[in-house]
Amino acid sequence: MRRIATIASVEAAKASAGRQVEYTDAKVPGLALRVSPAGKKSWTLRYRTKDGEQRRLTLGRYPSVSLSKARDLAHKAVGQVADGADPAKDKRGSKAAAQAKKLSTVATLVEAYFEDAARGRHKPNGRPKRQSTLDMEGEYFKRLIKPCFGSLPVVDLTRHELQRFLDDIGHTAPASARHCRNLIRQAFNYGIRREVVEKNPAQLTELPASGSRERVLSDGELRALWNAAHNPASVAGLKMSAAMGLAICLAVVTLQRGGEVCGLHALEIDREGKLWTIPGTRTKNHRTHVVPLSDLALEILDRAFALAVAPEPKRSELSPGKWDGFAFPSPRGDGSMTRHAFTRAMKRMTRALKIPDATPHDFRRTGSTNITSERIGIPRFLVSRLLNQISDAGGAAAVTGVYDRNEYLPEKRRALGAWSALLQEIVVDQKRPQNVVPISA
Repeated sequence: MRRIATIASVEAAKASAGRQVEYTDAKVPGLALRVSPAGKKSWTLRYRTKDGEQRRLTLGRYPSVSLSKARDLAHKAVGQVADGADPAKDKRGSKAAAQAKKLSTVATLVEAYFEDAARGRHKPNGRPKRQSTLDMEGEYFKRLIKPCFGSLPVVDLTRHELQRFLDDIGHTAPASARHCRNLIRQAFNYGIRREVVEKNPAQLTELPASGSRERVLSDGELRALWNAAHNPASVAGLKMSAAMGLAICLAVVTLQRGGEVCGLHALEIDREGKLWTIPGTRTKNHRTHVVPLSDLALEILDRAFALAVAPEPKRSELSPGKWDGFAFPSPRGDGSMTRHAFTRAMKRMTRALKIPDATPHDFRRTGSTNITSERIGIPRFLVSRLLNQISDAGGAAAVTGVYDRNEYLPEKRRALGAWSALLQEIVVDQKRPQNVVPISA
């Protein structure tokens, strides 16, 4: 058994083979020096309560707490135990009270939640939240939640008050109400686990009913949107950069999500193989997704990367060799364009064109509907693979998706090629080649 008796023996104490080692004190029963694999030393005291339960009390780190100081603290704690106290439990209660005081308002609780969510510590076995998600939640918090509840003590936020807040927002912006409710619910669940609050006011709150969107763009609407994105300067009153227009065009051609398109980096592209590999860190379902690129998609990327290198490239500069960095860099110079900028640009474009109720997600629905229709005739299952959906149905199909890791690249390439040909027929009245025929199931 390893024991310590002098300052020299404390100094000489070491861990063993990468494992934590405990050295007991020769004078004070229960006092021990713990040495971590990294060589850090701390003092602990083992004792039993009057009920016979064993406890461990941390007294402090060496050398901040010397051998003599550790013995004094141990004697004091043993005396408290003899009087019926439980110093380890009291210490935990003091720390919990201090944390509760620190996170006493809705604002401080949510901000602490954001900080831990970035490290995956916001829930058990959690993974770090994407920065784009945190940015989105932060916007809702700053714009809607904080002005209303930010300074309110967490214990004073009631379900009734939160429901009234959600009703007021949901009347005109049901999606915003849903995001706010979800953020408050997650933050208060985090607070419950941290023993800062005892109940969650978001439980049992109601939201306005919202059915799934069914908006499919007509050929005329798709043509107008494509031409405006391809040449924003041609639309009166439309303020949109050429790069953003190309991002919208690429989203239409590839049918991928706006955030995935905006964050496209040259390292994700295999130009020779005509493939775009979106890493799982950037996809909604956290699974790597491989997208075949049609000639039209490559042409758009040529223009995008040329713009990224030089804001006004000459035609001769539209070279594949220029591909580097983000295809759609942020104008502020801090990474790529964001999904929110993409959505706002879409709103400006639909407003200028007077096209009602159209969102970026409608591109995916419109493309999918055309691909599965008699115009092309591709099975829905394959379209779900194109869109990187986990499954096109529930039950057994969802289970099968866990085991089936086939990328279906030849089938996806034919499907996106057929969609590209149909798209050009729609937007520029370019007839599809005779060898492009519907693909039957």
